Amino acid sequence: MVLAGFNLRIAVVIVPPVIDEIQRDLDLSSAAAGLLTAVPVLCFGLLAPAVPALTRRFGAERLLVAAFVPITLGVLLRGAAFVPALFLGTVVAGAGIAIGNVVVPVVVRARFGSGTGPIMGVYVAAMGVGAAVAAGLMVPITRAFDGRWSAALAIWAVPALVAAGLLARDERPAAARGGIGDVRTLLRDPLAWQVTLFMGLQSLVFYTGLAWLPSILRDEGYNPEAAGLALTVYALAGIPASLIIPVLAARMRDQRGLAVLATALDAVAIAGLIVAPGAAFVWVVVYALGQGSAFGLALTLIVLRSPDERRTSELSALAQSVGYTIAAAGPFAFGAVHDATDGWRVPLAVLLVCIAPMLAAGIGAGRARTVATGLIRSER
Repeated sequence: MVLAGFNLRIAVVIVPPVIDEIQRDLDLSSAAAGLLTAVPVLCFGLLAPAVPALTRRFGAERLLVAAFVPITLGVLLRGAAFVPALFLGTVVAGAGIAIGNVVVPVVVRARFGSGTGPIMGVYVAAMGVGAAVAAGLMVPITRAFDGRWSAALAIWAVPALVAAGLLARDERPAAARGGIGDVRTLLRDPLAWQVTLFMGLQSLVFYTGLAWLPSILRDEGYNPEAAGLALTVYALAGIPASLIIPVLAARMRDQRGLAVLATALDAVAIAGLIVAPGAAFVWVVVYALGQGSAFGLALTLIVLRSPDERRTSELSALAQSVGYTIAAAGPFAFGAVHDATDGWRVPLAVLLVCIAPMLAAGIGAGRARTVATGLIRSER
């Protein structure tokens, strides 16, 4: 879980610290740059529905190992430094991450049972550490390569390759195969859609901040190193919340209060960036705490709202397919609104509006219930 978590966001976070340089060298608009940062998130959403069938065929653990092959290849491909390779590499890496996103909750449910809360906390925290390390080192590595951001992008294939090698050594029996589930029942379950919407909207808020915080800070007068540091803070400051919230959620029957806390922190941070951008680092910390709480809660709710491992796989696929498809619109739309208004306050205000439906979905998903079990058909 630590190896998976550490690697599953690196390919996403290494672009924003050098997005201005990529825009300049490849002549990309803000909307196109936003699309570049949205593509992996869109892949998470579009490819997630295929993962439960692959899990049944190969087992969750083997599938997790296999996921690091496209991640490694995709990150390497982005080092070619021209637009088609950049986007293709992003799609390939996004496909691998999409698999990892869905199967991790299944592995946790199958392997750890009652230890769901602490393990999900460790996983989300490892994800934050990996993101923070990668975001923080991107600008220094780029400078070490004489400004060649493409080489700095490609070097991040190394930790993915190492993770694949180490994970492949796990020879324990594969978990979470099971029968073919009744997905149609899940699609008619309001609770499943509340879990999905909370996952999607909190991801939209997170990835929009991830994509554009460095650019916002640069326009406020911060140098590239400080803007990159802010992204590191964005990833690191949320780690305590991501460790604590899953543990608390697993011990509580009702998680609605945690949903209120997470959304309130996000709202305060975004409002602060609008009205007092000079204190940006304060708001980045608050933003990180809100997102660490929201993401940890969203992943834990997938497990807690599922009655068994099979349903965990299906709910994970639904929540992440629809959820990340929603989230992918965030960075692109934010960049487009920035292009249209030539400023950051209007895009931030639009992002703030998204907190209201996120809160409603979190309150619904936090109720002490599980989704419908559905029918199970045997594979032949």
